[in-house]
Amino acid sequence: MNGRRHSVPSVASALIAVLLGAPSALGASKEAAALELAKKAISVDYLDTRFPDAEKKLQQALTLCEPEGACSDKVRARLHAALGVVYVGGMGKRDEGKAEFAEALKKDAAVSLDADLASPEIEAAFADAKRSPGSASPVGPAAATPPTGPTSPVPSGPPASPTGSGDLVHTPPAEQATLTPVPLYTELPRGIVAARVQAFYKPFGSPAWKSLDLRQIGSGWGGEIPCLDVGSATGALVYYLQAFDAEKNLLSWSGTRGAPDSVAIKSSIEGDAPHLPGEQAPLRCPDPGDCPPGFPGCHGVKGDTPPPCEPGAECADVPAPPKTYKNWISLSVQQDLLALGSSKATCAGDNDYACFSDGGTYYSGIPYDRSGDEVSGGLRLATTRILVGYDRAIGSFTVGARVGYAFGGGPRAEGGRAFLPLHAEARVAYWFGHDPFARTGPKPYLVVSGGLAQVDARVPVVAYATEKAYVDDTRTTFDAWRKSGTAFVGGGVGMLYALTPRQGPLAEVKFIEMLGKSAPTLSLSLGYAVGF
Repeated sequence: MNGRRHSVPSVASALIAVLLGAPSALGASKEAAALELAKKAISVDYLDTRFPDAEKKLQQALTLCEPEGACSDKVRARLHAALGVVYVGGMGKRDEGKAEFAEALKKDAAVSLDADLASPEIEAAFADAKRSPGSASPVGPAAATPPTGPTSPVPSGPPASPTGSGDLVHTPPAEQATLTPVPLYTELPRGIVAARVQAFYKPFGSPAWKSLDLRQIGSGWGGEIPCLDVGSATGALVYYLQAFDAEKNLLSWSGTRGAPDSVAIKSSIEGDAPHLPGEQAPLRCPDPGDCPPGFPGCHGVKGDTPPPCEPGAECADVPAPPKTYKNWISLSVQQDLLALGSSKATCAGDNDYACFSDGGTYYSGIPYDRSGDEVSGGLRLATTRILVGYDRAIGSFTVGARVGYAFGGGPRAEGGRAFLPLHAEARVAYWFGHDPFARTGPKPYLVVSGGLAQVDARVPVVAYATEKAYVDDTRTTFDAWRKSGTAFVGGGVGMLYALTPRQGPLAEVKFIEMLGKSAPTLSLSLGYAVGF
């Protein structure tokens, strides 16, 4: 970093110290309040280019200083000078700004502009104020003897531009075509960590500067000046870059308002078009003059992503919006977990369970009732099913169905029914986010469903066939099956992670209540979905 930057450690502190440098001892509380208002106007509103807010705060500060003795003349002069800078540099009101400079000079002939912080527009207006009749200062250009003390006013326009080329690592694009976004990329010097990096540029045909927040790209920061700000005329597009910390202190920069970076705008360019790292070169926007707002198939001038043109229109090269896929098919595997109740007479007549020997033979006897024949409750692995699904997208909702086959059902009990392997399900889901069926990335949803299914689970149970078997510790192990269904209702949550707008893996968790033989069930499914 160069010496100049370290001598002025931050824009905010420089502005406050230069313009508002508080007196060694504040007098009245109104003066302190006025200085606090001015501080917020400069370090917050002005640096964020909220010039009307800065104007309002400075007007309030001057109102506080109106009573006799409320503020010193030096403080009033600084407030007027600050307001003049906001008018000239920020709001383009040169006459109002010149009047404020003249008032500042009446209050304190020593108030002046710092050449490092002032722009040519500010310097010219300040010099005119000094030449005006009634001014308390001698005639001469403001920049002739640039002050170095803390009495100079704030800079003009966007956040202050320091002198020198700065030390942001940045190479301006050599050229760009008309009506094509200009990509800007920069990296911070070693050891510098920024919270915000901005580009300030003059749009095509505009005398005012505009700002653009850059986004983090890998190890640097980048963004694109919109194509409509680039315009359709050839010439030089000027800009400069500034990096700030979380307190809005200027850390580093490339170019200044007085000596900005530039890129040549041409009707056409040769060779590779400029682009941000890892991204494609931006496409040229249609000329609004060739496709007037309101003309069928054309777009207005608001924004750089106009709606698609109608076939045959002159701006048919405008990219169409992403396709929305309305029909989705899926294939998934679902694992059921059945909630089992505890029992102390599992094989001895508990209607929730049916016991079978290792060979699958139904056990119709009654074991010894003084010990064994117990199971504890909890979730148990149950049936597994393969499901094929179809869903139709309607706005942010889908309406669909699942059919499939279940594996792992229990054997048929004496006098009971065989396991029902069929799965038939109707469902409705609500999908979160904008245009969920046309974008990539995670797509969460809520779902409710109901249909036909049976869920069976088994748990081993140890019993003694007789009292003698108990005395001899001769144990018999049975498979106790809990059979539920054959209908269900439930709901849950899910997510499709779209690898492309039309396909991706999905996962779903549902809480189900089995009907018929009632039992709570948890189902977990994984699958893959494709849209068309």
